Amino acid sequence: MEPAVIQVPPFSLSIDGVEATILEVLKTQLISGDVWYHVVVKLRYKGIDSRNYTLDVKDMNNLVDKLKVEVSKIRFIELAYGINEVKRIMYG
Repeated sequence: MEPAVIQVPPFSLSIDGVEATILEVLKTQLISGDVWYHVVVKLRYKGIDSRNYTLDVKDMNNLVDKLKVEVSKIRFIELAYGINEVKRIMYG
């Protein structure tokens, strides 16, 4: 059994060199008994702050995996379309 880790938002994680700030975490328990968390996150990529958005996750490992996917998407957009497109998309 893993020891419980308590982190009070906001806190930041480094995901593949990109800063991910966790702003809020909301716990939801489904009728089936499964527990999900709605996590409000903001990414900072090369000095560009994204707008706040939510990810639905089961646990911390699932959150890190989903953030890695988001960072990969941003890097692909930069590779394919350039940094100006990344700015446009991240600002909303």
